[in-house]
Amino acid sequence: MKKKLFLVILGIALTLSGCLGRPEKPLTVYTYSSFPTALVEQIVSHFEQEHQLKVEFRSFSDTGPLLNQLVQEKEQPQADVVIGLDNNYLPKAVSLDVLEPYKPKAAEAIKPELVFDPDFYLTPFDYGYIVFNYDSQRLERVPTSHQDLLDPYYRGKIVVENPLTSSPGQAFLLTTIALFGEEGYLDYWRELKKNLLTITPGWDEAYGIFTSGEVPLVLSYGASPVYHLLYEETERYQALVLDGGAYAQIEGAGIVKHAPHPEGARLLIDYILSPDFQRLIPETQFMYPVRADLELPASFRIAAQADRLFNLPPEDVAANLERWLAAWEQVINE
Repeated sequence: MKKKLFLVILGIALTLSGCLGRPEKPLTVYTYSSFPTALVEQIVSHFEQEHQLKVEFRSFSDTGPLLNQLVQEKEQPQADVVIGLDNNYLPKAVSLDVLEPYKPKAAEAIKPELVFDPDFYLTPFDYGYIVFNYDSQRLERVPTSHQDLLDPYYRGKIVVENPLTSSPGQAFLLTTIALFGEEGYLDYWRELKKNLLTITPGWDEAYGIFTSGEVPLVLSYGASPVYHLLYEETERYQALVLDGGAYAQIEGAGIVKHAPHPEGARLLIDYILSPDFQRLIPETQFMYPVRADLELPASFRIAAQADRLFNLPPEDVAANLERWLAAWEQVINE
């Protein structure tokens, strides 16, 4: 009788645990390595206090390896949420069938022009401009156009990220296609590679080379100088908006298809659109929040301001990206 009673109680406990949605394993989030510790800690703390849920993060060098991991685990997903796939990665992620659509409760608060996915496989949570940053103490001749970067003066002075593995790198490749067309972008890269010190797998490596003083020009984000203003009290590093424009990278968060804990995943997507979380983005992530009802902090006076966008139509990117990447890789390896 005691054994039967124990089994009954155990069954009730397990049932209640399932009803309450408390998973045995923590809610797991995949993101890139430069996702700020402050935002990670905010999410972890919020979910422990408000939902009694443990959240664990796993980081990858950049968005390319992150997406590859989701594909490898497709049959048995280990992650619940992915943070950091952007507007350019959306078509590939959808075609690989690794995401589950979910329209968050605060979707209407997102600036309409930032909603790059009407089906909400990815929900925008921040955005920024992909531009070059330069060291004003080490660069005497500041370029004003992308064509200027081909000048022999800049030989060995530039570092960029690989578009095969990095979302900023991919955005810059698309910028060159937007500016020089399919008939001209490969010729541009043939000349540009002469001036590159190196091409790194991800942003972390490139920016580290830049701040260590090895090069005075790096492909980065328009708000990167804000970090140095806040934490180093310097305006030495400046955003460089070439040709008066930039490619806008819109980062998203999505639920992994067949996520182990879908209810917790939906709560997390809702939370990163909350005003409390969005207010943290400018001075931790150094990107712009997507909510239309928030003001930027004063520090963003030195962030990039683009008069025009170089973004290509999403349908063109989806149809041609693999071919463009393959052609770029061939040129770089010539």
